[in-house]
Amino acid sequence: MLYHQRKSERLQLGKNIKSIRGMKGLPLKYVANELGMSISNLSNIENGITGIELKTLLKLAIVFGIDYQQIQVFNPDKVIEMSINI
Repeated sequence: MLYHQRKSERLQLGKNIKSIRGMKGLPLKYVANELGMSISNLSNIENGITGIELKTLLKLAIVFGIDYQQIQVFNPDKVIEMSINI
């Protein structure tokens, strides 16, 4: 079962995943390998083309070293705002 069915949710979650991965400096290939999926699969998730299964989201949180709920509520725009204001 896909965790987020609606396109707007898929897009936002994918954006969050991509932003967190970038902030952590983790290559797409590394994360895809850790999740046991292809690079194109992970890329599709990050771009909101396909959804993500809950079990995969939980694994991803482990790879990132954060709680899976932090992935959901992450706001890349706030991080950029904070870094500009520092």
